[in-house]
Amino acid sequence: MKIFALKSEIYLTECRKKTFAFITLFIIILSIYSNTFQASWHFDDISNIVNNKALHLTQLSWQNVKNSLFAAPRSPGELYRPVACLSFALNYYFGKDNIVGYHIINISIHFVAAIFLFLFIYTTLNLPLLKARYSIHSYFIALLSTTLWVVNPIQTQAVTYIVQRMASMAGMFYIISLYLYGKSRTATQNPEKILLLFLCAISMLLAFGSKENAIMIPATLFLYDLFLIQGISMESVKKQFKIFLGGATLAIIIGVIYFTFSDATLSSFFSLYEERPFTLWERLLTQPRIIIFYISLIIYPMSTRLCVEHDIAISNSFFDPITTILSILLVIGIASGAIFISKKRPFIGFSILFFFLNHIIESTILPLELIFEHRNYIPSMLFFVPIAIGLITVLRYFSYKQSMQIIIALSMVLIIVGESHATFMRNFTWRNEESLWIDCIDKYPRLFRAHHNLGKYYAELNQDEKAIAQYKKALELKETHIKGERSISYYNLGLIYTKRKEYEKAKEHYLHALKLNPQFSDAHHNLASVLANNPNNQARVYEELKKAITYNPKTSLAYSDLGFLLAKMGKLDAAIHQIQKALQIEPGNVPALERMGFVYREKGEMGKAFSYFFKALKQRPPDIRAILLLAETYLIIGEGGRARNIVSQTIDSSSAKKFLSYVQQIGEEDNILQIRPNMDVILPLLSEVFEEKGALFKENSEVCLDMIKKERNKRGDSHQ
Repeated sequence: MKIFALKSEIYLTECRKKTFAFITLFIIILSIYSNTFQASWHFDDISNIVNNKALHLTQLSWQNVKNSLFAAPRSPGELYRPVACLSFALNYYFGKDNIVGYHIINISIHFVAAIFLFLFIYTTLNLPLLKARYSIHSYFIALLSTTLWVVNPIQTQAVTYIVQRMASMAGMFYIISLYLYGKSRTATQNPEKILLLFLCAISMLLAFGSKENAIMIPATLFLYDLFLIQGISMESVKKQFKIFLGGATLAIIIGVIYFTFSDATLSSFFSLYEERPFTLWERLLTQPRIIIFYISLIIYPMSTRLCVEHDIAISNSFFDPITTILSILLVIGIASGAIFISKKRPFIGFSILFFFLNHIIESTILPLELIFEHRNYIPSMLFFVPIAIGLITVLRYFSYKQSMQIIIALSMVLIIVGESHATFMRNFTWRNEESLWIDCIDKYPRLFRAHHNLGKYYAELNQDEKAIAQYKKALELKETHIKGERSISYYNLGLIYTKRKEYEKAKEHYLHALKLNPQFSDAHHNLASVLANNPNNQARVYEELKKAITYNPKTSLAYSDLGFLLAKMGKLDAAIHQIQKALQIEPGNVPALERMGFVYREKGEMGKAFSYFFKALKQRPPDIRAILLLAETYLIIGEGGRARNIVSQTIDSSSAKKFLSYVQQIGEEDNILQIRPNMDVILPLLSEVFEEKGALFKENSEVCLDMIKKERNKRGDSHQ
């Protein structure tokens, strides 16, 4: 058998063909993504997974599983991509926040998607309408086009970026549903046909439950049946139109049910344009340029061209920039050409239309951000089929010139190896947030988000000066995603200055944030915390906390702070009401539990006070503040022995400095929102406990005595 004999695949059994294909795809995928297992969390991973408590599944109970299905990151309790979210919850159940498990699942999804893509292409090429033309080369075309899709570096954003499992999982179930439909249309037995159609419908639902753009499956199946099974004719169009209407009706019903459970409406969704720095018309004009850019990225995916974010100028009219009208004409031309050739080359026409069809959801009227590479995961699945078919045509043309066949084959091998290497190298960029955003800044230095997110990364590492520099650079740049997004940079600068106790600077930046976004709940809350450092600002603090709650009724911290402030004002029943709201939102909120205990103690209901202090300790043992509040409460009711015991049991050689550091810290602060035990009561108790512990704590005892003197001198209290 000749190496380049075009009919050589007919000598292989179906089992050997598929086994070789699956093993080859597995080795390739594992090789090019082998350096991603330690790639860190990125960008939307934090809000969608790391900080999304609804996905932190600790017990396999129905209620916990249900919570994971309703885990919208910005609106907890709303239905949100339930299939993908459930997979994240199961990841957490088996491995908590260990990054390796998440990457294993993402890579496995890519592998399964590749298997079914190969099977779908292979099955389609052997359909009655195509078999005469392609069956003899169907294996080669299917394996080559699948391999080119698998190794393309543009897929890294859907595979390595953990949260974009939503896109890759939708793609996996999408291609499974197409494969099952294709098999059902060639099935000879009714039971088999019905089973395959049922599984196809289930897979379609799972795809939609992973990401909403899978709603295009019915339209894709309509074109598939029309182009590749029935053949294009007026009779087949009429015949299949009823099937299309049925599929479209099912899709609409699914969409209505989804929107019902998610508490969202189309009108509320389109209102998001009010927050975008572009209009609906500008988005429609810009997207053809982006589609052409996507095509260029897929064809020429150099690492210097790939980026987590791209700086795309918004089209203001058909001729501003001039590439707008050119891109529109090119898109229309390509789509029209695909339709034109569909009579003679139906699979090529279908593959081209598949690309444009599956960009409709994210590349037309919806108020999404303009561009992301992961949006090509599904549309690019059949992108390489025409290329593989074209390569076969060329090889057949040179069937009597083996030297040319060798050159062509080697060229294709080099392309696959080159793209595999590019994917492997691109994955190093996803190593951590610093490498990701520095790469973005190198390519697009004028992007606001790149500088902002790099600043956020440095701030989390307590590299304040680097963080401040990046935030200030971001503030010099234009907004590209959301109106008022500069407010977040100002807010984050406020957080840094608050941490550094530079309260005037913090106040200044929170006010800047609120000027840009008056409904910024967290900025109102943090401004209240800064103002609370001056006891004379009580009325202003109250006002800011009320605004924080007004603009975000689900903020447990603001309710808790407002309740404590009301307690300080002597309004104990009102305080309990507000803190109860905080605990309804977040039952295990430790500051809220401590404050509830404090308020009940002020009311003289000591039993309830003890109950809440113990709940706080149970949530976060050993919580020094809760221990000291509990000890203080025992002292108030005259049980000094129990007070000493609870403190003594907690203090040892490792915790002594923590206790001392805490009391020194609260001794220096005078914030009206800071819950703190009475220093006149607690410091003598700590001094006694340290003294009882012996010489090890003698120095700590002396520090406490010095602090007692300072506290009394501060108030002008000279008696012993």
